[in-house]
Amino acid sequence: MYVKVTFADARIWRYIITSASKFIETAIIKVNPDEGLLLKALDPSRTALIIFTIPKESFDEFNVNEESTLVMDLEDVGKIMKTAERDDKISIEWTESTISLIFERRGVPRKFMIPLRAEGEAENIPDLSLELSNEYVTSGTVMYDAINSIEDVGETLWVSGNENTLRLKSISDLGEAEVELSLEKGTLESAKAESPGFSVSFGMEYFSHLKQPIKLSDRVTLRTDSDMPIHLELNYMQGAKVSYYVAPRSE
Repeated sequence: MYVKVTFADARIWRYIITSASKFIETAIIKVNPDEGLLLKALDPSRTALIIFTIPKESFDEFNVNEESTLVMDLEDVGKIMKTAERDDKISIEWTESTISLIFERRGVPRKFMIPLRAEGEAENIPDLSLELSNEYVTSGTVMYDAINSIEDVGETLWVSGNENTLRLKSISDLGEAEVELSLEKGTLESAKAESPGFSVSFGMEYFSHLKQPIKLSDRVTLRTDSDMPIHLELNYMQGAKVSYYVAPRSE
């Protein structure tokens, strides 16, 4: 078995993998010759799930002859990903026993090789399908700024909203901080609230971990409901997409 794929923007990989490696140990990557690449990673507490997809058409090179699966140690790969620089493209090669990460800029490649984990070492991560009644769309920079501005106030993120606004609030003994995104102010591109007045809380750290992938994305779609998980969909220019699910906090 030999697989090689090349993607033009290594930053996307860098931010997603290094962010995930802060709280997730392993990831499963599947490549399909007709569909593209799929990465899934579930944190040990089963609170957060990351699904990273890149369609076949978005790769500069896609040398995949058969469907293949690999399991990689996110901590090891995350350390390597931190070496990716601006304007690097990334190539990933793997065989039955090793994975190679190659960063290239101005014709100079830098290659890193690490052993693969056995496929049986990773937990099978099922598909997830949720019906969430409320949906808000904004830019990556707006969502990044919102999280960044309130994350140090408390350990809990409260999310609430109505037909026109989305509120993110952090509360602790120190006080509280709130950011309101709205259609009126132009900080929301669209809003749909089938159950207005909803309110749900999450662990703030799960959003702090993903700040950089959020910032790099062109568009963020947030879907949630009372007593339900939150789903952040991050879309990138190259056709890559991240679906990020976080379970609600138990009070």
